[in-house]
Amino acid sequence: MFKALENAYEWAPVPLRLGLAALFGFTGINKFMDPATTAQFFGSLGFPVPEITVWFVIALEILGALFLLLGLWTRITAIVLTLFLIVAITTAYIIPWDPSKLMMLMTHWPMLGSTLALICSGPGKWSLDEKFFWE
Repeated sequence: MFKALENAYEWAPVPLRLGLAALFGFTGINKFMDPATTAQFFGSLGFPVPEITVWFVIALEILGALFLLLGLWTRITAIVLTLFLIVAITTAYIIPWDPSKLMMLMTHWPMLGSTLALICSGPGKWSLDEKFFWE
């Protein structure tokens, strides 16, 4: 029944990359539209120099989204974004336990799983990695 899908593993990372690119791109652009509020939130979490941290996070999310979209340095990007998500989950959603943050926690777990899947699978078809870095 699933014989036709045997070679689909080459395409499986593509929607994963595109979905993650949309999520990280949206959150990065959202922070870019109001960096002061985001910096205030980072300050409330105890991050040092939140006015600078916010720009680092914005750059990380937007560039990470762009790299995922293009399939460029996919595994490295996924490793960086995995570390970023671990910091976000442990500082903003688990440690200062607040039931109102549960929805954000529940959206970050699948993102973490997706970045881990990209580390294992690589970029798949339609990627710059495939075009330039693999045979």
